[in-house]
Amino acid sequence: MAVDHNTKLEIENGFRQYDLTLDVIRYYLEPERPFALRVPLILDLQREAVAGIEAEPGQIRKNPVGIHDSKHTPPPPHLVPTYLTDFCEYINDNWHELTAFYLSAYAMWRLNWIHPFTDGNGRTSRALSYALLNIKLGYVLPGFPTIPQQIEADNSHYILALEKADAAARYGSVDVSEMEAMIRSMLAKQLLGVIDAADRQTSR
Repeated sequence: MAVDHNTKLEIENGFRQYDLTLDVIRYYLEPERPFALRVPLILDLQREAVAGIEAEPGQIRKNPVGIHDSKHTPPPPHLVPTYLTDFCEYINDNWHELTAFYLSAYAMWRLNWIHPFTDGNGRTSRALSYALLNIKLGYVLPGFPTIPQQIEADNSHYILALEKADAAARYGSVDVSEMEAMIRSMLAKQLLGVIDAADRQTSR
């Protein structure tokens, strides 16, 4: 079965985005480089996801957007830059106080909620969330499949977690507990992959 051009590009872009994510993680794991989230990093991650597919990769959307099968309506385009700046400030202001799971979960939900791009929002939120988890924990997490790969393979829990967080937001609350639970579960599976790989080696 032939793979169409855009699908091929999405696969290639996925590898490039993952490589960039690892580069970002390793950069901020150096002791002389304290982490601070900035909007350009988010734009760079999205650019890698949609390069060659979208007309303006790495650019904030200029038009209203909707989300298929979602009750959430993303903010209008003129508010997106402010929401992105506030999002980065929230992560930075709470970097030392909140857990890696919470920050990772919050980033995955909030960036989707803002929906700053015409395409690639989910892939960018998952890449950023994974980067934050690794950087906050202080090392490159081993094992496969990674959390983003698991979501790509089966997004049902991911969609449920987004819906629950969106529902709380409609009442003025922040509740990413379901997203935290998902990340914990998927990280456990990812780390179990290390044991599985070791078992395969010792059984030869």
